[in-house]
Amino acid sequence: MKSKLVFLGLLVVAVGVGVAWVAKSHSPATATAAVTGRKILYYQSSMHPWIKSDKPGKCPICGMNLVPVYEGDARAGGDTNLVTLNADSVSAINVQTELVQRRVITHTIHVIGRIQKNSATAAWFVFDIYERDLPWIKTGQQLDVTLPAVPDKVYSAQIKEYGSETFADRSLDDMSDSTKIRAYILNSPVEVPGFEAKAYFNNLHAEAHIVATTPEVLAVPRSAVISRGAGPLVYVEKSAGYYSAKALKLGRIGDDYAEVLAGLEVGDKVVTNGGLLIDAEAQLSNGQ
Repeated sequence: MKSKLVFLGLLVVAVGVGVAWVAKSHSPATATAAVTGRKILYYQSSMHPWIKSDKPGKCPICGMNLVPVYEGDARAGGDTNLVTLNADSVSAINVQTELVQRRVITHTIHVIGRIQKNSATAAWFVFDIYERDLPWIKTGQQLDVTLPAVPDKVYSAQIKEYGSETFADRSLDDMSDSTKIRAYILNSPVEVPGFEAKAYFNNLHAEAHIVATTPEVLAVPRSAVISRGAGPLVYVEKSAGYYSAKALKLGRIGDDYAEVLAGLEVGDKVVTNGGLLIDAEAQLSNGQ
């Protein structure tokens, strides 16, 4: 009788071990690892990458299945700036990207000023330019000047040295961080209708648009640039669903593109739409 009980006990243990082995060998983790031949390091939420587990399960925040991170995965490479999104998340937030390349950058500056030294032989359009726009100003640039007092005429002007007149004041105004730029009116004088050749008014209000361009430079779409306390950054798509933050040093800021002095290379694929949501995920995952 005693020997039968011992035998039954051993049988129960053997069956239990067998069931456990079968369950383990047929679990998603083991089955996936067996198929891929790679070691699973941990499981992670695609939407909330700070949620990790050593076994399969669901994300406690969004309820999505945790996905395996294999040895050699980009996520396992130690990049603390890396954010991962599954295909559904990429589609939901409409992630869009663009390749970084060299291009001409255009910048349009709207300027306001006055007509000065208006005479029968010459006239000047003198306007303020802010310090941030000085890199875009060069001698020889031409602009079309319009005046409320002369609504039916456009005056052509050119930024240039003229005799003893320099084209720019060398001292910036402390209050506004601006300086004066002088453009010579090519089709002077400026004549107000009804006063032709009778009164050449000075200090008439005038305005113009300067369309400035750069040579070909490394450029990034302005829509890709995220600005926060640490300075400008972009998110670069490393592969489908994997995005890494890159700090930038920017030069001239154009209408649609910004000059890249450091931080990116030709061919980098930057996020132009959805970057703010990716950045929010990154800050949450880093506890910021």
